[in-house]
Amino acid sequence: MFFEWLKNWLLSLLGVDLIVKAVQEGNPIPVQAYLQLVFSVVALLFGILSAYRGIYLLIGLFAPARKYKPHPMDKKYAFVLSARNEEKVIANLIHSIREQDYPQELIDIYVIADNCDPEDKTAEIAESLGCHVLVRNDPEHQRKGYALQMFFNHLRDTIGIDAYYGYAFFDSDNVMAPNFIRKINDAMQEDDLMTCTGYRNVKNLNDNWITATNGINMYRNTVAVARPRAVIHGKMQLINGTGFVLSYRVLMKNGWDCLTICEDGELTAKLAVSGARMGFCEEAEYYDEQPDTIRISIRQRLRWTKGCLVNWWYGGHRILGSFFKHPTWQKYDGYWDFFPYALFSFMWNLTFQIASLILFLCVGDNGYNWWNFLSFVLTLFGSQYLTAFLTAIVVEIREWKKVHFNLFEAIIYLFVWPFYDMIGIALNLVCLFMNVTWKPIPHKSIASGTELYQAEQEKGQKKNK
Repeated sequence: MFFEWLKNWLLSLLGVDLIVKAVQEGNPIPVQAYLQLVFSVVALLFGILSAYRGIYLLIGLFAPARKYKPHPMDKKYAFVLSARNEEKVIANLIHSIREQDYPQELIDIYVIADNCDPEDKTAEIAESLGCHVLVRNDPEHQRKGYALQMFFNHLRDTIGIDAYYGYAFFDSDNVMAPNFIRKINDAMQEDDLMTCTGYRNVKNLNDNWITATNGINMYRNTVAVARPRAVIHGKMQLINGTGFVLSYRVLMKNGWDCLTICEDGELTAKLAVSGARMGFCEEAEYYDEQPDTIRISIRQRLRWTKGCLVNWWYGGHRILGSFFKHPTWQKYDGYWDFFPYALFSFMWNLTFQIASLILFLCVGDNGYNWWNFLSFVLTLFGSQYLTAFLTAIVVEIREWKKVHFNLFEAIIYLFVWPFYDMIGIALNLVCLFMNVTWKPIPHKSIASGTELYQAEQEKGQKKNK
């Protein structure tokens, strides 16, 4: 019975079950069989090409985090903070930088007060705390990319971009563990990195189910992508807009020239094409603030989703073209970071079902009926929910030392998080027809990076006892 089921499943996966059935029964091969074969072969091909991501997930679940040996703390770093109306949280971030266990004389902080409202005190607060402050007023160009472009043009015209070994980019809602820049410095020097990203955690993780599900998504990205690449010493990493350090060498020629709605993805694509080594340092931990309302969360995710599609359309093609000219694993791996696989898979399967349904309505019995379409819908949502649920289980277990909610909350969020993941398909579809623009995300959560980090260390010690 099992082997018969397995055989039928494999034939269906290959898209030849209708053909085999027709041949066995001595009947003409129906048009539906050829339609199924074409769609199945294409879907299977894409699945095979990206199947290595399953190996990544296994590495991320079971392999220990890569650690870097200590290196001299003699490099100079600049923290670059682009802030718009962030008077509530900017001081919190600056204090976190000043708590770094790295020589403070080798750290400078630059705050770009970008198109702030007249009554906002971001610039004044930053200046009072000893930061270098640049005020920017350009309502027509309000994205972070333009602010960073202005900053590096200014720096090049004054002290020079090579005045610093690396530039650390943070959003105003962030704080970091006290060893962040020291650990990043170790990684940058050991692997001669062009950029290095830290471990992204959430400082308001247990505010409600919205912040918690956003957080689980961050943990999944670490487990499924960032950690395995670091473990195998890969050259590819995704830059997530904040919590990363960029070598001055990347900026020497053109300064900052990434200006799309998701400038981090654009930068990632350019580095991948150039073959630059990108790293991930898990010991360098930082914390961001996730939206705590559905409206703000959806707005943020729409921008991310639209930005990812834009970056795939432009940056993904550049990576793919470069791969065919000079193939490297970094470019191949990087392309699948940009390729909207979930959207493609959904649209491809939906197109097959619609084409099959039209064929059924036109020619009658062709091996397809209304139940096949209903089965597709039920299977789609059921499989997505189950896959996301199982993923959340293993991710929460693997990252438990980092998680800032209790066991009861963790169990509840296991059942909620799949809906977060499933909404992603709808957002992909919606943003295809929307002109998504950048809008600031309000921030209000105040937390100490040192205290958050110490709480994790205590939780880890209890687990190990």
